[in-house]
Amino acid sequence: MAPSEITRAGILQAIAEHDQLGPEAFRDAYGFHAAAIYFLQYEGKLYDSKAIAGVAHRYDFGRALKPSQLSGGLKHAVAWLRREGFTVVEPPKSFHRRVGDVRPARRATGPALHRPILLLWAIGQAMAGAPRLQPWSFTRDAFAPLLVKYGQAEDEAEGARYPFWALVRDDLWIVETADDLTLTSRGRRPTLESLNAVDPSGGLREDDYNLIRSQPEVAASAAAGLIIRYFHLLPAGLLEDFGLHDLLAGRWPDALRPLLGETFTDRDAIGRVHGGQKRAGIGCLADGILSVFSDDKGPYADGRIPDTTWIAYVSDGLSGDQKLTDGNELMAEHQVAGRPLRYWHKPFQGQWSFETWAVIVQRRLRWGTGDDKQPRREFLWVLAPIPSPERDTWPPEVREAVDADAGELHDDTGNYRLSDLTTDRDEPSDTGESDTEAYKRLAQKAEANAERRGQLKKPTLADKYVRDPSARGAVLTRCQNRCESPQCAGHPSERTKAGLPILQVDHVKDLAKGGPDVPSNMIALCPNCHALKTYGENREKLGRLLAATARRLHEEKLA
Repeated sequence: MAPSEITRAGILQAIAEHDQLGPEAFRDAYGFHAAAIYFLQYEGKLYDSKAIAGVAHRYDFGRALKPSQLSGGLKHAVAWLRREGFTVVEPPKSFHRRVGDVRPARRATGPALHRPILLLWAIGQAMAGAPRLQPWSFTRDAFAPLLVKYGQAEDEAEGARYPFWALVRDDLWIVETADDLTLTSRGRRPTLESLNAVDPSGGLREDDYNLIRSQPEVAASAAAGLIIRYFHLLPAGLLEDFGLHDLLAGRWPDALRPLLGETFTDRDAIGRVHGGQKRAGIGCLADGILSVFSDDKGPYADGRIPDTTWIAYVSDGLSGDQKLTDGNELMAEHQVAGRPLRYWHKPFQGQWSFETWAVIVQRRLRWGTGDDKQPRREFLWVLAPIPSPERDTWPPEVREAVDADAGELHDDTGNYRLSDLTTDRDEPSDTGESDTEAYKRLAQKAEANAERRGQLKKPTLADKYVRDPSARGAVLTRCQNRCESPQCAGHPSERTKAGLPILQVDHVKDLAKGGPDVPSNMIALCPNCHALKTYGENREKLGRLLAATARRLHEEKLA
């Protein structure tokens, strides 16, 4: 029988065991975490929906489901419990999450900022002690000029009408005497004439207003979250115009949570404290700010750009060519806007850590291997770590790279094949191409790319240090699975998990010292020879020998 066929009797037995053990002991006994979104409501009590569904399986089939075998959402636990007649509820969303859920409509000139601007104004009004509910006419006259100045709205009154009503749907705004208003033909919002005639009062919900007034840190966090999402360049005068200067001036990034360096045992723990989804590698926390997650044990080949602190981050999508949808689409939007994001990292057998703020400085398309072991095209995002989301704190080389990046895609997949990097050279090629032909093809691509980079008037760190796969592929083809150092004392016979030789492709003259990213300046070395080149007492002499060897091997292949 399928797990989805749990019965009402099994569910009731799981509830009884929960009541006997207590919530924490019940979860610990079966390895579940506390629910974050969905709860089973039964006889006036709330229960963790996923844990109850998983344990009900034990009473129906003799074995409890593990947390990894079902989701706690609409697809599994919630659907099963509701099918058996139980009520599953979501706890009310916090003010922080409702603000984070505000997603302005997209348009050709950028997001429509009407709702974020009205929210910032309302937070400033609350902090100043203004009445919670203000007449439409007052809100219109005070808010509309801000909408023109910071939201590029053309019609002040018409622009103010939309968020005054739309924030009601976001559960952030109250409009009194709404029944007296005449709606448009589509019923989406009141007519401007009706608003002007009735002049209803509107404003924040009473509980949200009182929360902001009593806990300024909540107001600061909500306002800072809106600023980083929509005004991260912080236009001059914005804090003063919105009445937020005393609350945020000179320290608005410090109001954001989590703090840099915070650690969590797993993604569930992050979600319980800061909200957000718990599975995908790219997503937003409750405050709506984008986060990317990199797990050293995960399915993606994330890493550092050699000779820099910059990060090479692979997009979401386990199998098939990656596309600009969902989290990848959000990444592209952040790239175009130069907007900061949070970078989370989990080292092998370590904990998740909010390691750094980062900004996207380049997007490339490269070959990779999907979860189905098939070749596929992957987006590789070059992330530059930054000390804070405030642009004035970014290192000059990061600002230069952001300004130079036009949000374009650099497609490397035409320069090489996945097999150029992953094929064992002891095996015959299945393309019919000889090693010499492959080397010439790859070397030509690498030299053309190097020439193009050399013609850039002001190359950024991304242009200098992001390695060319075609150059690496050429060296791997040339070396035939063997260390190319003439002084190699013995290449290790053990291979990688992928069955490939343990080799490191290194630049003889480092890129940091102006060395070109071309095969004639690169050499394949075993770990021992690479260590001697880097740390050995005779490394300068060895470096000269390796430089001559790389040139000779390159010329021999081209002859």
